[in-house]
Amino acid sequence: MQTSPELRALAESLAARIRAGCSPEALADDFDELELRLLRAGHAAGLSPVRSYERLPGTDDGHRVLEVLTCPTGVCTRVEPSTADEVPCLVHRRAMAVTRLRS
Repeated sequence: MQTSPELRALAESLAARIRAGCSPEALADDFDELELRLLRAGHAAGLSPVRSYERLPGTDDGHRVLEVLTCPTGVCTRVEPSTADEVPCLVHRRAMAVTRLRS
């Protein structure tokens, strides 16, 4: 799925302002606008993985201990499958944090 230059510019602007120290609360209106644009562009989850009903890769029945990668600052709800490779957070420019989930 291709993203428009305007949508990408808004996302990059938000990331730059967060890196500069602006709180997510102060950017709430811009996050709302970004989510609306993502949904209109066909990104069904918008900004939230809560809207996704697919199982995470590797979770099987969900009863074993699972490690996932999450936001290194705990600010956003991004979740990625744990891999042997380091996965960067493009907002904070740090490695995603390993988080253990329990069933």
